Amino acid sequence: MLPLKNNLFKVLFSLFLLFGFASCQEEYVDPFDPVKQAADDDALIQEYIARDATIKDYTKTASGLYYIKRQAGTDPQIQSGNTVKAHYIGRFLNGQKFDSSYDKNSPMLVTVDKTGVIKGWTEGLKMMQKGEKATLYIPSALAYGRIGSSNIPPNTVLVFDLEILSVTQ
Repeated sequence: MLPLKNNLFKVLFSLFLLFGFASCQEEYVDPFDPVKQAADDDALIQEYIARDATIKDYTKTASGLYYIKRQAGTDPQIQSGNTVKAHYIGRFLNGQKFDSSYDKNSPMLVTVDKTGVIKGWTEGLKMMQKGEKATLYIPSALAYGRIGSSNIPPNTVLVFDLEILSVTQ
């Protein structure tokens, strides 16, 4: 009878320890706050725009994208499914260039809503026309977000100067 009581005691004691330690674990709380990040990004973009005397007029979309038309285009506005050939320069808010199709002499081909580009590009392209030049100020949530990319840190606002060379349906 003693071995049975001993085994039962071991099982009950093991369960007690298991539940005891499990209840001590704190639940992980992710410190990232997307609402705060969006507000921080917006404040950075607004500060930048306020310091740039060349910016007279801009459009801010509901998603937080800032669009500044630099040169008017022709033809209808770009739509989902259109194939767009565009030159671009990608910069950080501090002016540092991280990518440029001009430097590579290779415009980018994008099929709107089908090619894997950042959300800010897709939204911005739909505001443009053939021949248009514009600058997009893209909050991090519409760029590479909290993950970042190989040469782009997480939670980084991006600036793109775009020139639409052609649009086909």
